[in-house]
Amino acid sequence: MAGIFTVGSEELVVSPLLVRMATSFDTTVGVMALSVSVYGAATALGALLFAPLGDRVSRRLSLAIGMAVFILGTVLCACAAGTGVFFAGRALAGLAAGAFVPTAYAFVGDQIPYEHRAKAMGILVSSWSLALVLGVPMGSFVGQWVGWRWSFGLLSLLGVLVLSVMLRVGGGRRPGTEGPTAPAEGPEPSVGWTRSAARAFLAPRVPAYVLATFLVMLGWYGMYTFLGTALEYRYGSGSSLTGVMILLYGLGFASSFVTGRFADRLGKERVLTVSLAGLVPALMGVPLLIRWTAPLAVCLFVWGILQSLVVTLLSTLLSECSERHRGTVLAFYSLATNVAVAAGAAALAPLFTAHGFLAVGCACAGITVVAAGLCGWTSSTRARETSER
Repeated sequence: MAGIFTVGSEELVVSPLLVRMATSFDTTVGVMALSVSVYGAATALGALLFAPLGDRVSRRLSLAIGMAVFILGTVLCACAAGTGVFFAGRALAGLAAGAFVPTAYAFVGDQIPYEHRAKAMGILVSSWSLALVLGVPMGSFVGQWVGWRWSFGLLSLLGVLVLSVMLRVGGGRRPGTEGPTAPAEGPEPSVGWTRSAARAFLAPRVPAYVLATFLVMLGWYGMYTFLGTALEYRYGSGSSLTGVMILLYGLGFASSFVTGRFADRLGKERVLTVSLAGLVPALMGVPLLIRWTAPLAVCLFVWGILQSLVVTLLSTLLSECSERHRGTVLAFYSLATNVAVAAGAAALAPLFTAHGFLAVGCACAGITVVAAGLCGWTSSTRARETSER
């Protein structure tokens, strides 16, 4: 959880520091904003290339190496004398983050029995909202008062703390603690990376859940990207209500810390389908309620709750699809997430410009309907196959 909080804070903290970094490097904000794209692309690449290594070696070792490389990249950013070194540090930190996050999810799959796994996965997912609510303001405050380099320096110190704990505590792979639906799998035979990745992707239910992840995150980021702009149009650029509303969404997202346990009790697939169905009116409701503060606040909070629950359950269900290829499967999950985040803003920006925030909400709700149908179909197919056995 602390590791994902650190990685998430690094990903998000650049936004409030762009102006100061551009001034320091004597360049433009537009150039420095490219570091966000560099980090995102490196994260997607790192997930695909390095997270699967945990399937062949100790996940604890993979996590430790990933965090060590992340620290190195962050230190490079803090000490960079020019944009070239800074971008290299961002790329290195992104590669390490791409390896660390899906390996952390896979580690939970190894350590926690399936019947309790959504609760544990929800704790990890809540780290992203804590990074938004605590990490970004902390980094922005440090950058404002003592310089943007110290923001990265602080994150590197957090990374050192996480790494030191990882090296001191026990834990590794513990196969055999899987739920009743997981097939018993032996060790991974010695095959090439491409063949191993193909086997992981073609495992039962993996393509459906990875596609659902892409659709959910496409709808989420397409909506979230323009939320701040829509709120500023509504309340004015100087109003604190914009920040309050976004904070309410973040607090709702942090609820995964406790909501995962209810999914364990009620049935993960059933709760996932219901949560996806609930996301549809929530996505439609935000632009429709933009003129009324109190209903909008409730809608944003509910959106955060449902979104975090969906993310938690998709990662939990994917962690159960293949014990042998768990790290690789969750690397595809991370890849789908990062590609969707990158594509969401680009795909929906023309719609927002031409038709406004309500059109974006309708499009994102429609995308989520497809994801809900896909997950519902996957769940019913699995239930039918189980009954036939």
